[in-house]
Amino acid sequence: MNSKLIQAIEVLKQLPEKGIEKALEQLREIKDECEKEENAETRPCPHCQSKKVVRNGHKNGKQAYLCRECRKSYVSTTRTGIFGSHSGEAVWKQVIADTVEGVSLDKTAESLLLHHATVFNMRHKILYCLEREEERNPTLLEGICEADEAYLLESYKGKKLPEGFWRKPRKHGAVAKKRGLSKEYICVCAGIEREGRAVSKAVNRAMAGREDIDLALGGRVSEKTVILADGTKGYDALGEKRNCTVIHANPDGGASCHINTVNGYHSHIKERHRNARGFATKYLNRYNSLFAKTYRADKNIVDEIYRALCGMGESFTIDETQTLNLLQL
Repeated sequence: MNSKLIQAIEVLKQLPEKGIEKALEQLREIKDECEKEENAETRPCPHCQSKKVVRNGHKNGKQAYLCRECRKSYVSTTRTGIFGSHSGEAVWKQVIADTVEGVSLDKTAESLLLHHATVFNMRHKILYCLEREEERNPTLLEGICEADEAYLLESYKGKKLPEGFWRKPRKHGAVAKKRGLSKEYICVCAGIEREGRAVSKAVNRAMAGREDIDLALGGRVSEKTVILADGTKGYDALGEKRNCTVIHANPDGGASCHINTVNGYHSHIKERHRNARGFATKYLNRYNSLFAKTYRADKNIVDEIYRALCGMGESFTIDETQTLNLLQL
């Protein structure tokens, strides 16, 4: 704790007068966080799950432990999504909250006195964790659900296009070269319960076929699911392969036969996409995992995501978050 306070004091000396109040507030958070860590119950060994552990000095400012069973050493963040991070719980939760709310990286970095690249790496660890969690425990849709597709303009944000690429580079927020649907648009298939959970996944360019729809939603429906879709016949594949009930909604089908709920979810995705001036297409399914997790979520979602980060049972590097499981279409 002393080393963190000394570093904070050095930063405080370099701040203008108007920044002192914010720095003092962060100092209090650091102090509370360190006291919480010192008083926390000792974590079982992440290697063998044994509780026969003893304190074993400090490593990079964190309490280290030694397991009496497997004789391996570890710290509180070993085999978690925040392994190797120098930031504490308060900072991570603020980055998670800003990610959920769609706050820009620059604003988050400024408020936490962190470098832009640091916040970028933290955000993508969060997104990678959410995507991995969805892969391990897919969201299952039950009861009456609505399904439809949304189309987002592809983006190579953060990457320089090679010579001879099939289209010219465009500025963030620009429009497609052609009118209507084309291969410049990424199809996002989404399904949502009328009163509950949502799922979404990017599956193809332009129109989605039967196989694309089954890839996105097939593993998330069952015999207990009733799918309301528009006139797209591709959704019939869910009824044929997954034994769920598929009903094609229409304007004359009555007050309950509509897909307004999934359209509202699409509007949420498009608004976030527009505010960010596009997400890099290779990260699109990670943002889909974020939107599905946080759409209509309560105020405890930040704590829930932080617990998921700390309870992953594995750690990963920054390079892995930017190279593994990327969307390739």
